Amino acid sequence: MPEYLRIQGREIPFERGTVAVAECELDPRNPRIQYLVGQRAQSVSEVELEELLWEKDAVKNLAASVLQNGGVYDSIIVQRLGAKYRVREGNSRTVVCRRLLVQYPNDRRFLTMPAMIFDVDLTEEDLAVLLADMHVAGKIRWDAYEQAKHVHDLHYIYGKTYDWLGNHLRLSKSKITELLYAYGATTEFLAIHPEPDNVRKFSIFLELMKKKDLRDRFNTDPQFRQRFDRWLVEDRLTDSKQVRNLPLILSSREAESALDAEGMVEATRVLMASDPSLESDLFRSIKDATLKLHAAPVSDVQDLKSGNAQKIILLRNLHRAIEDLATLAEVRL
Repeated sequence: MPEYLRIQGREIPFERGTVAVAECELDPRNPRIQYLVGQRAQSVSEVELEELLWEKDAVKNLAASVLQNGGVYDSIIVQRLGAKYRVREGNSRTVVCRRLLVQYPNDRRFLTMPAMIFDVDLTEEDLAVLLADMHVAGKIRWDAYEQAKHVHDLHYIYGKTYDWLGNHLRLSKSKITELLYAYGATTEFLAIHPEPDNVRKFSIFLELMKKKDLRDRFNTDPQFRQRFDRWLVEDRLTDSKQVRNLPLILSSREAESALDAEGMVEATRVLMASDPSLESDLFRSIKDATLKLHAAPVSDVQDLKSGNAQKIILLRNLHRAIEDLATLAEVRL
């Protein structure tokens, strides 16, 4: 008895059942696989696809979970292709069952998986929308790079507008912009530096695109783009959090030179030497308080003049705390 799934205004029939792991083949067009194999997607063998997925720590962790649970319980999505089933969603679970069957060849719990079985009615666009519902807007979310690729495909391949993406995926327009720019920059970087580990640098590009000034500079200044790519290649930038201090680094000639020569760690050290508020909560508070005091509103100044007791107490407490700290540190103010 067929069931129906409503996608893009269409009722698409499918059957619920179980499929044999041995009859399943991986989908090289699946977003989780595509980012691993890049432009080689059409020429990579089934064995190579399995190896690429198995290398992911998340898939190994999934294997431990499936072993503990005694099999796969959540339905995968497959498309019937003659005597075989193309796995459109659930490639990682398929690989996990294959690996567990190698370790436990007589364990029938890993021979089959529950599945939603579709025939040819499920188009590539239907699948893209369905996967977006599950892994971009849903509870079981893909990694950020995989999400960004999917948003990119929905927008540029299937023509989904910003409004559609925002409403359907519950993403703000600024978030969509950041994902699209970061995916584009990462794709260009991977085209020149295709080493598999470089996909991890997506998080650095995403952090870059969150800062409008840096994003605009990256997109309009070819020299800055080349420098940024070189920082990544030479491991001058190794963590997305480091991008947060990049505007400050670039505002200091000495720190910027340290970044070019040795990396963000040394550049940050140089910057902190000239601005202790960057490494100390205490001095960050002092710096913030100083800036606020210099920009004190006229209304607060008038309250002090008129003898506002509580505000005067706060000001005196601050004055005494500064004097006490200076005395303790044997610093003459």
